[in-house]
Amino acid sequence: MLLFFDLAVLLRMKNPWFIKIHFPQSKAFDIVKVSRPYFVVPWHFHPEIEIMFLTSGSGTRFVGDSIESFDARELVMMGANLAHVWKNGESHFGQHAQNLAGATYMVMKETAMEDLLDYTEMEPVKDLFLRAKRGIKFGEEVTERVGEMILNAYQQTGPTQLISFLNILKELAETEDYRYLCPAHYRQKVDEHDLAKLDSVLDYLIMNYKNEVRLEDVADIANMSLTAFCRYFKERTHKTVIQFLNEIRIEQAQRMLVETQDNVEKISVKCGFNNITNFYQQFQKVVGLTPLNFRKNNLAKIY
Repeated sequence: MLLFFDLAVLLRMKNPWFIKIHFPQSKAFDIVKVSRPYFVVPWHFHPEIEIMFLTSGSGTRFVGDSIESFDARELVMMGANLAHVWKNGESHFGQHAQNLAGATYMVMKETAMEDLLDYTEMEPVKDLFLRAKRGIKFGEEVTERVGEMILNAYQQTGPTQLISFLNILKELAETEDYRYLCPAHYRQKVDEHDLAKLDSVLDYLIMNYKNEVRLEDVADIANMSLTAFCRYFKERTHKTVIQFLNEIRIEQAQRMLVETQDNVEKISVKCGFNNITNFYQQFQKVVGLTPLNFRKNNLAKIY
């Protein structure tokens, strides 16, 4: 499988596009394994369905209007043309970021499977593809089981790999151990040109979430007036810039609450909140728990 972009160019430039995936002739799917210091592919979309199994790395995952932290050993499925990106590395999160990003992912052409999906036996898979338009994150048990199946399938060829591919789809279609990343009402309104602007804005917000962020500066990144940019951003992300920024900050706060012993006030400042009351309000709005209850619940899971 070939992705039509130059990796060296992506490392130098902020110029994300619709990504054209070229399959070997007559293949309905392909499995790709990557391991590099950082994920470098920008915010993008493609008509192929993608199943991503993260094997190493940590950072922030953006799928549609969803903003969440990610760690190794997670399994996520994106439907056709759903914008997504995994952001990690020192350029986004400072010198303490984990310096290895690894993933094995499957991409498949729904159009190449149209005849197969018409069979009654494939109705659960057809429904899975429909649900994946909202983005799906699978639970730990199914992630471990299907993750190993994907790693094994990567080593296979021919009919053996095809059978593994169908078994993977069967497991994902039948499991109830999953949750959606985007709400039912989410409708993507971005194109190739939009992603170029939005990815630059996204990078700016990630790199500056610890600081005071002026909306005028963010609008300048998109080369738009403040009023036009705020309207444009809301139409395409279904969130205001401040809501989007606060969710990035809250995601980082969740990670710090679990991975450090810093008190809540110190964490709130590190994440760009100068007002502790506002931090509590925003945290509870996004997470549904107070910071202390979130820390208590997640530390209990670890120990």
